[in-house]
Amino acid sequence: MSLFGYPADIIHKKATVDAWGRVSWFVDESKKAKVIEEQKIIKNAQGEEVQSNIEIHLEGAQKIGAADQFLYKNQMGKEITIRPLHYEIKKVLGTDDVKKVIVYG
Repeated sequence: MSLFGYPADIIHKKATVDAWGRVSWFVDESKKAKVIEEQKIIKNAQGEEVQSNIEIHLEGAQKIGAADQFLYKNQMGKEITIRPLHYEIKKVLGTDDVKKVIVYG
């Protein structure tokens, strides 16, 4: 476990939602990311305080949904599944260019 994070190959399972709002299937996409395993309290989009155990830093613009999942193997070889609790979009100062997306799970 590292407070500064480590590089990881993750699988972003993008949820496909049907007309009734149910997840019908997932589309897998492999991505490079930085993963930080750290427990912290964050505020989600509704302003509620929730506990986050992990941060996933993805470079560039990324489309993230509430029903998506992320899979990765930590440094001890254990496969971990993450559901997004909240995400932040970081932009380059003074522009609308997306620098990175941070997913809290």
